[in-house]
Amino acid sequence: MSASSSTVAGQRPRAHALDPRAPGLSLRQALLIFTRATSARIISGLLVIALAVRIAVGGFSVWDLVVAATIVAVHPFTEWVIHVGVLHWRPRRLGRFVLDTDLAHKHRLHHVSPHEPEYWYTPMRGALIGFAISALIIWMVSPNVELWLTFLATIFAVGLVYEWTHYLCHTSYRPRGRLYRRLWRLHRLHHFKNEHYWMGVTMHLADWVLGTLPSPRAVPTSPTCRDLLGRDGLR
Repeated sequence: MSASSSTVAGQRPRAHALDPRAPGLSLRQALLIFTRATSARIISGLLVIALAVRIAVGGFSVWDLVVAATIVAVHPFTEWVIHVGVLHWRPRRLGRFVLDTDLAHKHRLHHVSPHEPEYWYTPMRGALIGFAISALIIWMVSPNVELWLTFLATIFAVGLVYEWTHYLCHTSYRPRGRLYRRLWRLHRLHHFKNEHYWMGVTMHLADWVLGTLPSPRAVPTSPTCRDLLGRDGLR
């Protein structure tokens, strides 16, 4: 073996060559793979732009903290509602037409193949529409542009945390910290125990309040964890 081939063989694999499902994945390797995901790049880019514009505009006040804190406090419930009402949406038949969404369709595929990286990331078309609608609504009720920009920066930050947490829960990386270990365990219960519970990803306050955070021993294993439509199919 030549010296050059030995050097190449001894190099650590580049991020794009790594499989996030491979045993022994480190947190650093998981992060490098994540930074190459389209959704991570788009949300990160939006966050940087929103922060840069917010800083450039200036005029910070205590209300910026109030806006950011409110979004974080409400986020567990927003996450729960989106998961239950949007991602677990069941297609409806309306005459000859079937009403379905790309987000729900991709999420059903995610439950069918929870180990497939393609479905770990948020479909950006639906996410961007959601961001745009939220931004428009807040623009209409916001007292000034400063707080509107704070709102945007915060929802992009929260969105990035969600994207990272959900991605990491599906990689082969094994959690070490107590908080992440709990998130990892509860999300796996949602996929492999019962899809009607543990709807949160980054936080489980809404699950606790709304009754979807039971003891795993008290919940039967669902036969439709991997097939959200089950035998009922369309409504």
